[in-house]
Formats: sequence, structure tokens, C-alpha cells
Amino acid sequence: MHFLKANLGQRILLSVDYDLQLYAWCESDWADCPLTIKSLTGWLILGNSPISWKTKKQHTMSHSFVEVEYRSMATTICKLK
Repeated sequence: MHFLKANLGQRILLSVDYDLQLYAWCESDWADCPLTIKSLTGWLILGNSPISWKTKKQHTMSHSFVEVEYRSMATTICKLK
């Protein structure tokens, strides 16, 4: 929402066409928070319209970038389920 507020020309398009296929993307940043050294996870789930999206701090500290990516994918799959 911060992005949309700063870029008034941009919009989220909500389509009335019902597509039963789901598409999901996830992203993470390893130890991105300077205060807690915790990683960030973000996901986006789409049909023809955005269904769910969020960025949040992971609950635990990870020891590697691979572990952060694994947690990000696991969180996204749980949201899909």
C-alpha cells in the first residue's frame, strides 16, 4: 500500500474473470533487519487478480541463505493450502 500511495498512477487490477489456476511467488532477504538480524519473507499469490500478499519478519534466525529461502517457500506453500 505504501508503494501505491507513493505512485498514484499505479493500481491493483481486480478481474471478474475466474481463473482456477494459482500462481505464487516468494522472496526473502537474509538477516535484513539490523536490530534483530532476522530475515524477511514476502509472498504474492495470484489467480487473475491478487489474492494474498505480505512481507513479514521470520520468527527464527537462520544460519544460511538457503535456510531462509526454504522457510520462505514453506510459508508460501502453507498460504496456498
